[in-house]
Amino acid sequence: MAEKVALSKLYSALNEKLAKLFDESGVRRSFTVPYIEGQATAEHIKAVGTAATQNGGAYNNLITSAHHSGGKGWGSGDGHTVAHPADKLRTTLIPKGDENAKAAIDAAQKYLDGCAKLLGDDDPTILTANSQLKLVKKSDAAGMTLFDFGVFLIQITSPPTQAIGRAHSGTKPGGHSPQLRAPNPGTAPEEQESAPEAQGEAQTGGDTQTPQPVASAAPATPAVAPAPQQRQG
Repeated sequence: MAEKVALSKLYSALNEKLAKLFDESGVRRSFTVPYIEGQATAEHIKAVGTAATQNGGAYNNLITSAHHSGGKGWGSGDGHTVAHPADKLRTTLIPKGDENAKAAIDAAQKYLDGCAKLLGDDDPTILTANSQLKLVKKSDAAGMTLFDFGVFLIQITSPPTQAIGRAHSGTKPGGHSPQLRAPNPGTAPEEQESAPEAQGEAQTGGDTQTPQPVASAAPATPAVAPAPQQRQG
């Protein structure tokens, strides 16, 4: 049996690392909406939308959502959705050697590695994402604004996530089938499991779906990030 890849846990970890970077860089949160044990996905998203409206709107904030590492996971109250003001993120530069930036880059790489186990190392979306991430690794994002860095990491993970979503075929109680669809219509590969666990009610609709961004709660960005341009501080 192929190795199981908990994509949503990996994506949750990326969100968690970004939020920690923003917090410890001195950017005060616009709001925090905690998960509630057993709360429906729609209810949490509605609460996030209300909080965003009261704090400048979704497009004036960068929103991340994650369960705490080592916590109870999907369906529990062990996590939250948080927002940081975009204007503050745009004016705060990442200093050289920032350990939180390094941790976020590492989390993004682990997520891409998980996607590669399902799509293959030679998948175009994986090759592009790894190439883009490699550019940032050279300097550990030093000189980039927090906003550019956060959006960049979210952007480069999007195409592989979408590719995996397209590859899933069939459904089962609770979410997608773990089997991936072949490039052409036909029998799906046997026992190729992703078994992604939900990264949070606001980001997935069930405990086996691939991670998705919070609905109407993230900045509008292109599907593939341009090569980042570092800024000198």
